[in-house]
Amino acid sequence: MRRFVLSALFATTLAWNAQAADKIVVGTVPNTSDGPIICAIEKGYFKEQNIEVELTSFRTASDMTPMVVRGDIPIMGGGVSVSYFNALAQGMPLRYFLSRAQIRSHHKIILRKGLDAKVKTVADLKGLRIATTAAGGFSEYELGKALETVGLTLDDVDTKPLAMPQTLTAMANGAIDAAVLIPPFDGGAMRDGATMLVRLDHIVKPEMEVAGLIYNTDWAAKNRDLLDRFTAAYIKGARYFQQAVENGPNRDEIIDYFLKYAPIKNRAIFADTSWSDVNPNGKVVVASLLDQQDFYIRRGYLKTKIPVEKLVDEETAVRALKLLQAKGE
Repeated sequence: MRRFVLSALFATTLAWNAQAADKIVVGTVPNTSDGPIICAIEKGYFKEQNIEVELTSFRTASDMTPMVVRGDIPIMGGGVSVSYFNALAQGMPLRYFLSRAQIRSHHKIILRKGLDAKVKTVADLKGLRIATTAAGGFSEYELGKALETVGLTLDDVDTKPLAMPQTLTAMANGAIDAAVLIPPFDGGAMRDGATMLVRLDHIVKPEMEVAGLIYNTDWAAKNRDLLDRFTAAYIKGARYFQQAVENGPNRDEIIDYFLKYAPIKNRAIFADTSWSDVNPNGKVVVASLLDQQDFYIRRGYLKTKIPVEKLVDEETAVRALKLLQAKGE
């Protein structure tokens, strides 16, 4: 009888623990910037914090934003774009709080096959058809900043908004002359004969904040402890992922994770491309967010300048670091 009671108590405890796990749905446009959160899932860092994270894929960040605004999902990952700044100007309950990709972003201007003989510098892009992901997207910002270094603006080129998979097709058939591409799409283009004109993180200043995590502020205010635990687990994932970015011994392991989660199932694509750096403490490059906002104001995409405290929450990462430090991590 005693054995039965103990077994029942043990089973009840296990069931209670399973039910007690806090679930967080995170929206994402699948790419290598998902590395930190995937590592935190696969290495059990979220589980250590009694959190279950579910990744939900979207085509673009614009598709995710309404769901986060409504509170249907509390957190989304995406690149910095004009849509984020406009959402804040409209009073939407969003805030950037963790970095997913920055500094060595490995974003490039890629030329279609055969154009390298004619186009030698950024100045030679004048008048060409150049694909960016969207008007007001991060790739348009990068292209614009690159053109500014040689006295040109986006008005001096013919920008074409295209999703990156479609960009590869357009480049192959000659419909565009160049494109701003990120891993692994840059590698795919170059394997088809395209060439690199320039690494954008070599010329875009300040060092660029490329992508991050954004939460619903109403949800965050009601779930501060959960948010802090999520962030602590994410930071551990970021640190593990950064080892692979720097070609550490876990790189093949991370490629296995990408093949599990990403729509691209070609191992060579992940193995042969460079991945963006992630800050090991989740810290956001605030100067870059402010510069991107200023750029979009110059372009006429924005009319209202958002104060920094509305753009980014720097305190959550600080609290999460204290949680980790208390455990000696």
